[in-house]
This record gives sequence, C-alpha cells and structure tokens, in this order.
Amino acid sequence: MTSTAQTPAAAPSVRSLRHWAIALGQTLVSTALGLLLFLISFGMLLEEFSDDPPSGLIAMYSVDAPVGLIATLVIGPLRFVPPGRWHSLLHLLVAGVSGLSIWGLPATAIALYRLGLRRRLVLDVAAVVLVSVVSLVSLLLDSRIRGDETDPLLLTSMGTMVVVTMVPLLIGHVMGTRRELLESLRERAASADRERETAQRERVAAEGEAAALVRERDAESARVRAEERSALARDMHDSISHHLATIAMHAGAMTYREDLPAEELRRSAGTVRNAAQQANRELRTVLMTLRTTDGDAPLATAPTLADIVGRCREEGQEVELTWDGLTPEDLEEHDRSTVVTLARILTEVTTNAAKHAPGERLEVTLSHSDEHVSLTARNPVPPSPAASITSTGHGLLGVQERARLLGGDAEYGARGDVFEVTAWMPW
Repeated sequence: MTSTAQTPAAAPSVRSLRHWAIALGQTLVSTALGLLLFLISFGMLLEEFSDDPPSGLIAMYSVDAPVGLIATLVIGPLRFVPPGRWHSLLHLLVAGVSGLSIWGLPATAIALYRLGLRRRLVLDVAAVVLVSVVSLVSLLLDSRIRGDETDPLLLTSMGTMVVVTMVPLLIGHVMGTRRELLESLRERAASADRERETAQRERVAAEGEAAALVRERDAESARVRAEERSALARDMHDSISHHLATIAMHAGAMTYREDLPAEELRRSAGTVRNAAQQANRELRTVLMTLRTTDGDAPLATAPTLADIVGRCREEGQEVELTWDGLTPEDLEEHDRSTVVTLARILTEVTTNAAKHAPGERLEVTLSHSDEHVSLTARNPVPPSPAASITSTGHGLLGVQERARLLGGDAEYGARGDVFEVTAWMPW
C-alpha cells in the first residue's frame, strides 16, 4: 500500500440539504444492514447450541448490539467532521468496532472508506493494525468460551479480516485520487481561462496602442505637410507682391497719361510684360518654397547649391557634389522653382546626414534626363546610432512633399549599409 501527495478534501457543508440527506441515508442503511447481519449471526448461534448457547457468548452478543447501533447511528454525521486529527481518531474508533460488533460492520466499512479518501499511509497502517488486533482478541475470546482448539482457523480468519479491511481502504484511495485529479483539471482549466482572458486583454490593449501610435504618426505627418503649405502661402505674398505692384504702376501710367510719347509707351508695355513673366515664374517658385528663418532671405539660385556644400565643408562635414548631365548654367536658365526646391532638399539631406551619420562621407549627385532632374544623396549607415539623437522624420516628409507638389516624388531609406535619399522632378 503506497501513499501519494495528499491534500484532504474539505468536509461537506452542513448547510447543504443534499449532504444531510446522504448522511441520513448512510446511517439508515448501515443500521438496517447491521441489524440484518446481527440477526443472522445470532440465529446461527442459537441453531448451533440448540437454543441454549453459553452465557459468555450471550454476553458478547449483548455488547455487540449496543456498540454496533451506536456506530451505525453516528457514522452519517461523522462525514461533516473537518479533515484533521479528530476526523482520523473518530473514524479509527468506528473501524475498530468491527472486531467487537457484527452489527457495526457496515459502519466500519464506511469509516475505512473515508480514511482511504485521505490517502495517508500512517492512517492506513493504523486502521489495518487496529482492526486486526481487535478481531484477534474477539476470536480468541470466542474460542476460549467454546473450548475449541482452532489455531489454524484463527490465522485464516485473521488473514481474511486484513483483506476485508484493505478493500474499503483501497476503494477510498481510488476515489480520493480521482477527486484530486478532477480538482486539478478544474484548476488548470480555470487557470487557462484566466490566462486566455489576460492574453486577450493584453492583445486588445496592444492593438489599441498600435492604432493610437498610427493615428498619432498620421496626424503628425499631416501637421508637417500643413505647415509646409502654410509657409508656401505666406511666401506667395512676399514673392509676388513686388511684381504685381510694378505691373499696376506702369499699367496705371499708360491708362491715365495720354501725353506719353510712343517710345515711352513701348518701354512701359515691355516693363509690364517682363514683370508679368517674372511674377508667373516666381508664383510657381513660391508655391514650392518655404521662408527661411529670418523670413527675408532671397530665393535660391544655382550657385546656392555650391554655397550649401561649401558651408557644410567649413563645418567639418565631408560632402561631395557631382553634376551628371547637368550644369549650374542649365539649372539657372530653367524654371526657378526647380532650383529652389533642389536647394531646400540639399539643405535637408546634409543636415540629416550630419545629425545621424556624423563623420561619414555624403555623396550628392545632381543628374538630368530628357524628362526629369533628380538629386540623389548617399551616406554609410553608422555601425551604432548617434547618441541622444531622436528622429521624427519630418524633414524627409517635407522633402517628399516639395517634390510631389512639383509633379515628382521622393524616396528614402536604408539599402544595406547605405542610407539613400532620391528626389526627382519634371524637367
């Protein structure tokens, strides 16, 4: 007989009508069954001695009846005793009755079953020893009264009693193991349910945070683009107002000065035409240009690109500008909005490289095809990010927005160990 890790189940609640019904049923059934066994045994005794048994045996049966009746009456309510010392002692006492009382055998079987439910080796051994010793004493007393020499029969009876004692104990062990297994499975199922609910809540929270971050990033991108457009709107007034004022002044002179000679009229008309053409060019330029910090700097020209590179070199940044199929003169003669946008993009990529890849070489290429002019900037990705640098990506968003407003586009990102920015616009 072995013992495993035991945690005795709690006694049934006395407030449960169902458990009280079970306790009452155990008492009634064990009492009725014990009475039946007692009557059968006593009838066999009377038949054996022709209705005149020895007084010693009559005395033993006189003790058997009240002891067995008490055991069967209390066995039901004993199920409400909490597992512990008193629970074990009371059920061991009822189990020991089996050696003295035939009437108490059903109560003894129930007591042994409950001891087996606790699955403790010391209780099992104590129950077997107690029942065996009490049964041995009872059998010896019976043999002395009868005057029989029944030593072999005593040994056989003892062995039978030990086996009969172990049967309800083993049944209790099996049922106790089953109860513990079911309880363990219920706990595991409940734990799995709690973990699943926790994981679901965490997943929902993570999805909510991710959605909030996406919304925040989209809102920030929209804000940057709106600021670019707002700045362009402010530049429109500054860049175009002078040309419009010139056109208005000369047109007004031609309208109200009827005494002007033909040569003066031609000069005024030419001035109006030139101012209108320049205003048209500046209008397209201003829509793609932001005001500088001081708000009064002139718009960029082709030499401005070389000036930007020169300032970077003076500050210790290694920058190389290459012209591929394009010259500063070609760019200067082209639409001014293009050179202004290229200057703004060049300023952004040099600043971006100095911040995120300090000390690395930046290669900038200005190239021209039949349909596009493009600026490509490449710098190695440093092995470790620059300390204490955080990037919002707003500058590169501005680069992309400027190129798109001119009908082009921009791409940027790491390609292997090189970070590359490419922007192109119609030529």
